[in-house]
Amino acid sequence: MRKTDISNFKAKTDSEKKGLSPTASAILSGALKTLLTLMLVVFIAGVIVCFNIFFYLMELSAQPSGIDLDARMLNLSSFVYVQNPETGEFYEYETLYGTENRVLVDLNEIPQAMIDAQIAIEDKRFYDHKGVDWLRTGEAMLNLAGGDDSFGASTITQQLIKNLTEDDEVSINRKIREIIKALKVEKEYTKDEIIEAYLNVVNFGGRCQGVQAAAQMYFDKDITDCSVAECAAIAGITQNPSKWDPLIYPENNKIRREDVLFAMHQYGYLTDEEYEAAELESANMTFSTSDDDEEEDDTPINIQNWYFDELVFDLSRDLAKVYNISEGAALDKIYSEGLKIYCAMDVDAQKMIEEEALNIDKTNNPDLEIAMTMIDYSGRIIATVGSSNQKDGNLVFDRASMSDLQPGSSIKPVVAYAKAVENGQLHWSSVVSDQPLDSWIYDDGNKGPYNWYDYNHKNGLFTVDAIEWSSNCCAANALDMIGGPSVAYNHAVNYLGFEHLSADNDPFNISAFSLGGMNGGATVREMAAAYSYIGNGGLYYKPYTYYYVTDRNDKILLDNRNNMPIQAYSSETASVMNRLLKYNIDFSAHTTAGNARVYGWEIAGKTGTTNDDRDSWFCGGSPYCTLAVWVGFDQPQTIISPGYAVSTNTFSSVMSRYLEDKEHKTFDIDDDLEYLEYCTHTGKLATSICKDTRSGWYSPDNKPGECTSHAGVNISGKEEETTAPVTGNATFAPLTDNTVSIDLGEPTAPTAVTTAPTDPVE
Repeated sequence: MRKTDISNFKAKTDSEKKGLSPTASAILSGALKTLLTLMLVVFIAGVIVCFNIFFYLMELSAQPSGIDLDARMLNLSSFVYVQNPETGEFYEYETLYGTENRVLVDLNEIPQAMIDAQIAIEDKRFYDHKGVDWLRTGEAMLNLAGGDDSFGASTITQQLIKNLTEDDEVSINRKIREIIKALKVEKEYTKDEIIEAYLNVVNFGGRCQGVQAAAQMYFDKDITDCSVAECAAIAGITQNPSKWDPLIYPENNKIRREDVLFAMHQYGYLTDEEYEAAELESANMTFSTSDDDEEEDDTPINIQNWYFDELVFDLSRDLAKVYNISEGAALDKIYSEGLKIYCAMDVDAQKMIEEEALNIDKTNNPDLEIAMTMIDYSGRIIATVGSSNQKDGNLVFDRASMSDLQPGSSIKPVVAYAKAVENGQLHWSSVVSDQPLDSWIYDDGNKGPYNWYDYNHKNGLFTVDAIEWSSNCCAANALDMIGGPSVAYNHAVNYLGFEHLSADNDPFNISAFSLGGMNGGATVREMAAAYSYIGNGGLYYKPYTYYYVTDRNDKILLDNRNNMPIQAYSSETASVMNRLLKYNIDFSAHTTAGNARVYGWEIAGKTGTTNDDRDSWFCGGSPYCTLAVWVGFDQPQTIISPGYAVSTNTFSSVMSRYLEDKEHKTFDIDDDLEYLEYCTHTGKLATSICKDTRSGWYSPDNKPGECTSHAGVNISGKEEETTAPVTGNATFAPLTDNTVSIDLGEPTAPTAVTTAPTDPVE
C-alpha cells in the first residue's frame, strides 16, 4: 500500500500532536470546563454583589440626612399640640426643651485662630473638598478592611455628622453612611455654616459641648477673648476628649496643643513670630480652677405626665429609624430643632387614669405597683400610666411600656382560642378536652398542665365554659389543636405586635401561649393593642402616641394618620371571641372577671394571674376602646388579699369614668353571626329532643350540626373527675421566669409551671 493512499489516512488530533494520551486529553478538557464554570460562577456572583452594592448605595442616598444645622444652631424648643375633642382643632399643650446648658455662639464671635487651629489639626483641606477627603478615606477604608481602625480620615463635616447622629459603629457600612450624609450636607450648607455648627456642638472634654463652654470651663472667659495658644489647647481636645482634657491630663494637653500650633505654622496660619509667641504662652499656660459652672441649678423641673414619656421614647425610636441615627441623637433633635408634634393623648383621660393609679387599694400591699394602657380601635393610645406612685422625674422607668411581664391567663383569648375558632376547629359549644397533655410530664410522672381548681372535667368543657372557668388544660389542648407553640408564636409576632418574646424558647414552649408562661414577656401596651381585635373586626393596629410630626418649616417627618392595619383574624372570629369574652364578664362565676363590669355598657375581657398571685391582670374592652391593667411588684411577691382584685376593680373604675360622657353604643358585631340554641348535653344545635339548652354565637361556616341523640352525658361544667394531685415539678418546656396563670381570688392549689424546679403549674 502506498504511503499516500488517502483512504487509510487519519489526521492527528491536537492532543496527539502535543504528545498527549487520550486519557490526559480528557482530564485536561474536564479541567478547562471546570475552570470556565468557576469563572462564570464568580462572574455572576460578582455581578450580583455589584448590583446589591449599587442598590444599597441608592437606598442610602435616598434617605434624608436628618441634619438641620439651622435649627440646631437656633437651639429651638419643640412644641406638642393636642386636639380639642369638641372642635377637632389642635392647640399648643407643652414645650419640650433641652436641659443641657449649652451656649451657642455665632461664627463672627469665634476668633479666627480657633477656626484655623481646628482646620489645621483635623482637616487641612476643609475648604477644598466637598465633604469627603477621598485620599485619606481610601487609606482609612483599606486599613479598616485589614482590621486597623486607628487611622482617622473623617473630615470636619463627617465629624460633625458623627456627633449629630451618634453613629459610632466601627465598620465600612458606617463609613459609607457617613460619606453619603457628608456629601448631602455640603450641598445644603456653606463651609462657614458647617464649621460654625462643628465648633458649637462637638465635645471638648467633660461637660463641654462647643467652644464657648470649653473656654468658660478651662480659661474662665468667653471664646472671643481666647488667645492663639488657648484656642490651640481647645482645638486639640476633640480627637480624644478624655485623653487631652487639660484639667485631668495637663501634660497630655501640652503635647497636643504644641502639635496644633506646629500644624498652624506649617500650613501658613501663623507667622514665625506668632508661632514663637504662642509656643512661649503654651509653655506657661494655666487653667481655671473655678467651679462656678458646677453650682446646682435650682430651677424647678417641669415633670411631664406618663404619656409624654412614652411619646418622647416613641419619637426618638421612630426618628432614629427614619434618619439612621442613634436614639440619643434623635432625642437631641426633639429637644433642639423646633419640631411640631401632634400628640394623640386624650388630656382628660390621661388626667383621670393617673388619678386612678394613685388611688388603688394598697391594703396589705403598700408597695403594690400598677401599669395601664388604654387604646382605641385604630391604634391610638388614649392614656397610659406606669406606676401607682407620684411621678418624680422625666423619661423614667415606665412599667406600661418597658416591663416584659408574664400575662397569665389573659393570653388565652389572644391566640389559642381565637386561632382555633379561626381555623374552624372550635366554635361556641365545641367540646374542649380538660385532660392533661400526654407530652406534658412533670418530674413526678404526672401529666400537665394542672388546673387551678385541682381536677379535670372528664367530659371536657364547652369553649365558652373553658374560658369562663379559665381551664389550663383546655387552653393547652386548644393550643395543641392549632399546631402548637410555634404556630402561636409566629401569629403573635407577625400579626399581633408582640416584640418581647424569646425567639429561642417561646416557639417551643406550650406554656407561653396557653398559660402565659413566657420566657420573654409581654408589655401592658402590647396586651392592650392585642385585645383590640375583639372590637374592630379582627384588625391589629400598631399603637401610636402621635398623629404626625413636622419640622419647624411644617415638612412632615413622621405620620401615623394613615397606618394600615393587619388582619389578625376574620371579622367573624373577632365577633365570636367578643361574645365569648362578654359572656365571661356577664356570667363570671369562677374568676374575678365580673368585677370589671361597667353598669349599662358591654364589656368583654379576661383575667390573668401568675405564680402565687405575684401578678394580676385584666385585659378587655368596651365599644370605644381596650384597656389593659397589670398590678404587681417590682420585686415579685404574692399579692395579699384583697389586692388580687385590684386589676379588675381598677378596670371598672377607669372605664366607667372614661365612658361616663360618651354617647352610648354597643360593639359592632359581624352581621353574619347567628345566635342559636344548643344542647347542653352534646354542644350540637338544639332540637325538639333537647330539654336543657343554652344559646351561643356562631358564624355561618363554623357551627355544629343538629342534635339527634345523647346518652345523658352532661358537659355543662357540672360533672368532673379528680385526677392526679397537684404536686411535682414540670419539665415540659425550657421556661426561665415566674409565669403562668390562675384565675380565682385566692387559689388553694399551687400555681403555674415556671423554671424547673419551681412551683407546679396550675
